[in-house]
Amino acid sequence: SHASVFVFSCSAVCPDLFVGKEPWSPSNDWSKFQEWFEEKNPTNINKEVDAVLRFLKEKCGAKHIGAVGFCWGGSSTHHLALKYPELKAGVSVYGIVREREDRYDLKFPTLFIFAENDHVIPLDQVSVLEAKLKEKCTVDHQVKIFPGQTHGFVHRKREDINPEDKPQILEARGDMLDWLNKYM
Repeated sequence: SHASVFVFSCSAVCPDLFVGKEPWSPSNDWSKFQEWFEEKNPTNINKEVDAVLRFLKEKCGAKHIGAVGFCWGGSSTHHLALKYPELKAGVSVYGIVREREDRYDLKFPTLFIFAENDHVIPLDQVSVLEAKLKEKCTVDHQVKIFPGQTHGFVHRKREDINPEDKPQILEARGDMLDWLNKYM
């Protein structure tokens, strides 16, 4: 549930960027999250991404490739936006690269979607991202914060959606598709 997705034509590829390792589960002990996160650094994926891009270009003839990621995958998508100018668009859903000096130098149009009440990415970090992107970024970008929402709201399963959250969930999902359609 925390994967990055590369979109092409009307198809999608979901590579195993964990390279066979276990993804994080919400039922895990959250005091160990940082340790897990450091072992599976979302910016240490270039070898796998290069293989996926080569496959999409050579075997599928893909010309317009984008990336979408949620949580860990959102951080991966932010990383891709800093490293892969050949991608056409990206959507990072509650994911952020914190440790790189060049984290505001996006190479392709990127939409960032965040939840106001996110225990993983505090709002002050989102505000800094938004301000620095406005100051330093030369490609189209947008940072959108959904009031009252929590981490994971965009990819909730149908049975886990509270009726009062449904309009914002649908809006965020629509924003994601609109962004990809605009740039791909």
